[in-house]
Amino acid sequence: MSFTPYVLGTGISGWTFLQRTRDQQQEIYEKSPVIDRTVQDFNEKITGIQTSDQLLDDYNLLTVTLGAFGLDEDIGNRAFIKKVLESDVSDSGSFVNRLDDVRYQALAETFGFNSPDGPTLPTAKAGAEFASVASPDDLLANGTLLRKALGNVGLEGLENNQFFLQKVLESDLEDPDSFVNKLSNPKYAEFAEQFSFNKPPVYDNSIQALVGEFNEHTDGLASADELLEDENLLQAVIETFGLESSNPVFLRRVLNSDTTDPDSFVNQLEDTRYLAVSEAFGFGWPDINEMTDPDELLSNPEVLEHALDTFGLFGRDEAELRQILESDLSDPNSYVNQPENAAYFDFADAFQNGWPDHVSKMQVFSNEITDKLGTFSDPRELVFDLSLFEATLDIFGQSKRELEFNTVIRAFESDLSSSTSYANLHYDTGLKAMAHAFSFNGGETGREYPEGFAEQLSELYTTRQFEIEIGESDQNMRLALAFERELQTVADAGGSENAHWYGIIGSPPLKTIFESALALPSSFGQLDVDRQVEEMKERSYAAFGTTHPADFLEAGKLDEFRNRFLMLADLNAPFNSGISDPILSLF
Repeated sequence: MSFTPYVLGTGISGWTFLQRTRDQQQEIYEKSPVIDRTVQDFNEKITGIQTSDQLLDDYNLLTVTLGAFGLDEDIGNRAFIKKVLESDVSDSGSFVNRLDDVRYQALAETFGFNSPDGPTLPTAKAGAEFASVASPDDLLANGTLLRKALGNVGLEGLENNQFFLQKVLESDLEDPDSFVNKLSNPKYAEFAEQFSFNKPPVYDNSIQALVGEFNEHTDGLASADELLEDENLLQAVIETFGLESSNPVFLRRVLNSDTTDPDSFVNQLEDTRYLAVSEAFGFGWPDINEMTDPDELLSNPEVLEHALDTFGLFGRDEAELRQILESDLSDPNSYVNQPENAAYFDFADAFQNGWPDHVSKMQVFSNEITDKLGTFSDPRELVFDLSLFEATLDIFGQSKRELEFNTVIRAFESDLSSSTSYANLHYDTGLKAMAHAFSFNGGETGREYPEGFAEQLSELYTTRQFEIEIGESDQNMRLALAFERELQTVADAGGSENAHWYGIIGSPPLKTIFESALALPSSFGQLDVDRQVEEMKERSYAAFGTTHPADFLEAGKLDEFRNRFLMLADLNAPFNSGISDPILSLF
């Protein structure tokens, strides 16, 4: 036998009873066989949906989906819902944006069938009111927003405990040993979760992750161990270079290898991707300052090439280089002190007195690309940015392809999701790694649903179904239950004060609640929409001392407004006894 939620009394007394028993009633209701089976089926299948037609063809999934947004009455209106789901929410002239009811926009945006961003959580806009808060200091300095943020999670009255809240906000929510995660009250973590002060960045590809994590080491990386101890950077390195081994002992030997020595560990490996990553970071690069004999430098082609490149001296033969290196800098008659040879002095001075600090290929690459990350939509933009292209080829061990623009572009344009694409079939694993790292063409991949998508929608569904059942007993109680959520949705959408009022008018449940609480006449809806806004603002100020709808989300104002609505709705009940169906249809 299924449980039917109920309410005893009407108006404020009925609301008091409902608040006291709601959690227990809703928990029992959600365990009823029909609701439980429906939700389980939805949670198992919804993230496998790839098209709007698949959603529309599954009656159970569509039932929960529409119910989550209070659109149960549209279950049979397939053609209409299809147009809603496939609308471009970013286009102000699209089908869904021409509808007055904001619930349809929320549905289209959540599933994102016509959005490059794909699906989003139904509460993805939550926190828009905190958009101006960039740091814990910003929040703690704004008493209004701080009280709002604390109130959102039931921590009212703590706004003066600034030192404690600072530590909470600065905690790493992903670290189980962080300050906030050691507190016994989970509400503090919920408070911090409203912001992104200490959340790890989200990267679009492994190149962004590599550069982003590398740049966290503002003083550079001093050793291979420092890299290996940074889990995020290490993972980015493994993914960027397509490394098959993540064994730290093995990688330490790779990173510390002298890449200029043909007998070194990394040069014995068949997989040249390990050589590329070792050369990129250069931890095993020889200390050129220890080379005191010109023969030591002249016999090491790679170090010599780097030294010549530093001073722009390519093209000199060994005899001339030896003469430069052996010159007496203090002798005005020496080779490097001749007027025509002035360019050689710095090279000889570096050899005899100390070379500039070695700059790794990774640092050069980071310097070139950091300000350009995320700006390339076409691989040609990268390839024809010659300094960046050269730095890119260097870290992937692809310098030999400097002039092979077409080969690199073809690899970048390959469909990486296809095992038979050019990049995936290429014999050069370094070229393949480079193509995957930038991911210009990820190919056809399934829609990715954010974590918690199914759970949040099913929770919205069961909550609204509970409200519907309560509405069978008292329609005003159903409206009162929905009030905070519906108003929060309007506030989260952001915008001006008037934009919030337009959102209220566009939300049938909210419009009904505000019309009742502000004692507006039945003919009110016939007014021009701008006139409706002005009238609502005037009456709101007269009754509550504010014209901004978001103010009603503050704990005191929320209760005051809801109680006024329930009182006036209860007083007017004898006159509205015949309109139960219209009110229910608002949801």
